[in-house]
Amino acid sequence: MSVRDFRRGDEAAIRAVMEAAFAADEMPGWTHAEIDIEISRIPVDPLETIVAEQRGAVIGYWARRFDDLRVHPAHRRRGHGRRLFDAALVRIAERGEAAITLHVPTHLPASVAFAHAVGLAYRSSLWQFRLAAETAVRAPVIPDDLVLSSWTDDIDVEAFVAFATAAWEGHPSPLGLTPELARLVAELPSFDPTGICLVAEASAPAHKIAFAKVEIRPGEDGVPTGWIGQIGVLPAHRGRGLGRMLLEWSVAYLRRHGAVGIDLAVEAENELALGLYRRSGFEPDVAWQHWVKPVAPIAAHAGGGGKSFGKARVARR
Repeated sequence: MSVRDFRRGDEAAIRAVMEAAFAADEMPGWTHAEIDIEISRIPVDPLETIVAEQRGAVIGYWARRFDDLRVHPAHRRRGHGRRLFDAALVRIAERGEAAITLHVPTHLPASVAFAHAVGLAYRSSLWQFRLAAETAVRAPVIPDDLVLSSWTDDIDVEAFVAFATAAWEGHPSPLGLTPELARLVAELPSFDPTGICLVAEASAPAHKIAFAKVEIRPGEDGVPTGWIGQIGVLPAHRGRGLGRMLLEWSVAYLRRHGAVGIDLAVEAENELALGLYRRSGFEPDVAWQHWVKPVAPIAAHAGGGGKSFGKARVARR
């Protein structure tokens, strides 16, 4: 088995690993829509994804953006996951990051044993909350001194990313949005620009102070599900009820577009957000655990011929 960087064209092979794991692992909260999203985002930064190959076939992968390391069920218990993890450590160290993070499916004893074996330790949990179809949420009330707008084709992407990142300040997990990712998402066939709500004061409509991003996803049972991706408010404008207003806007938008249940994800340590969601009728549904391992940074090796770390080697081709 060898490991190498992701290449364009690997998407189908990685999806095959995901689909096989989906059938075997019965991951709580994992849907085919989640698979589609992960596959669509992987090409943004090829160096964030490593694949494991055996006889020319992809049998596993690590995707940093999603804290996801997975080996095809037919190839497990042969040390492939460990070699893939070691290669991921190299990449994290090269990027100067302080730790590697993985989501560990704790309903699978083998996954927990693997996490302990490679030196990972539990850090925190990400909760998926769900709003049932029958739960009433009040309609959003938009104050007269605010104006709402949507994403436009001529938007300044760099400025939007800078604003969204600032509005996300203080959240337990980083936003992880880049101009490249924003452009990629905006070009996807499923992208709906009206699912992004930008808030500004009427006196300065060009200066955005808060935002929300939502989308409709196909459910496993064929019933559309709403997803609230982000709600962010600039620190200077917090405490004005903008987060609640955007949550109510999001629910109204998604239900108007056919969503039955509505999901969102929130870090368990984000107590302010947890309180808002619970008061609005959302209930915890699934918990995903973050496990981490500190990583000592290393200098990138010049020449591009490969990186070595322990027994792992990441080939550049």
